[in-house]
Amino acid sequence: MFCATCGQRVRDGAHFCDDCGAQLELPGAITRTAPTESTHTYREVTDPYKEQITQLKLQMKQLKLMLKQVNMDMSNKRAQHSETAAFVPRGVLRRGYKMIEDVQLWGPQQRKQQLQQEILQMEQELLGLQKAQTDWKIQRNEL
Repeated sequence: MFCATCGQRVRDGAHFCDDCGAQLELPGAITRTAPTESTHTYREVTDPYKEQITQLKLQMKQLKLMLKQVNMDMSNKRAQHSETAAFVPRGVLRRGYKMIEDVQLWGPQQRKQQLQQEILQMEQELLGLQKAQTDWKIQRNEL
């Protein structure tokens, strides 16, 4: 099967052409044979947002994995301090021990907040790209 808009082969069950993004569920959107040069006079522009969205999603996955690692490191540090805190006498020494834990967690906490902020910004950027992609597809179908 071929896309009637751009002439490229399409996957069975696909809803949109992987090459030009044309909606394949519309009547006449798919042909059994590749369009000839006489029936196919122009080539549609490929989706300008597809690659950007894919790259952004990959970057977000990487940041989320980094965030998980930071969270695990912080949890391990807290667990380590909790296990050993029972052996520290009450009073000034225990407060000092807690301050040491807080100091050790300060850097990872800053990194965690930074990663969360970057992920939030990327999610907002992704949402904007997906909206622009949807608008682009609607505009192309109206033409």
